[in-house]
Amino acid sequence: MTSRPGRGGSFTAEILAELTPHTPPLPCCRAAMVEGMTLAGHGEAREVVSTRLSAARAALKALHENGVVAHVERRTTPRRPSYHVSISGEPSRGAARPSARPCCARSRLRGAFLGGGTVARPDAAPQLEIPARSEGAARQLVGDFLSVEVPATAVQRRGRWLVTVRSADAVGSALSTIGAQSGRLRFEDGRVVRELRGGVNRRLNAETANLRRTVGAGVEQLAAIAALRADRGRWDALPPALREAAQLRERHPQDPLDRLAQRAACSRSAMADRLRRLLVTAAPLLN
Repeated sequence: MTSRPGRGGSFTAEILAELTPHTPPLPCCRAAMVEGMTLAGHGEAREVVSTRLSAARAALKALHENGVVAHVERRTTPRRPSYHVSISGEPSRGAARPSARPCCARSRLRGAFLGGGTVARPDAAPQLEIPARSEGAARQLVGDFLSVEVPATAVQRRGRWLVTVRSADAVGSALSTIGAQSGRLRFEDGRVVRELRGGVNRRLNAETANLRRTVGAGVEQLAAIAALRADRGRWDALPPALREAAQLRERHPQDPLDRLAQRAACSRSAMADRLRRLLVTAAPLLN
């Protein structure tokens, strides 16, 4: 899902590199960012668990700036190491807490993406995903996305809850929402390339299909004309307009119907009818 868009690694890695150095300026938003990391992790409600060292560092920085004592522990797992950020002791009575304002919803989504989110490369099908530790956590993140007018859904895949954003407009808005403005611009560039490529492919497919039909019809018409020429009586009995259409098709086997009609100074439908009548007349000879 996050294969390289070019030199320098995956698009997800680019977004993480853009987001990680910046800590929200407000204490409530810093608390919301850490809360988002807990929602995207495997640990308890007061523990940030991520396989990303950058996420652990961002959580520690936000907690320390809020005056919260915390420590990080690296644990080895069969697949890759994980980093556990735990809060020491109980939060003080005046400790910062997330608010209900949109700024905290954005910071919570930012933290969730830092903790485990991924986004497809710009020239691929649009998709942004954030894992959630539970159904409730997934529903909360979906609610945050909806509060900032980004359509998102919660799905369960292989026993794990995911929050997904799938349309191009929604992925672009989601990147802006979490603060990845440069990433949004790169995504939009890739979106233009993707749409241009799709349009070119559709036109090529349509033109190829039309060409195949034209060639197939021409081959069938030439076979019918050859059969009629071999039967002198049937050929001489053809009306002048049909005989003219047959001669034009013989002389210009690759011409499309429009061009043949121009040569005969008739309408496209008239030329189509003449060629059809040639096929009907020759049918007994071809069977």
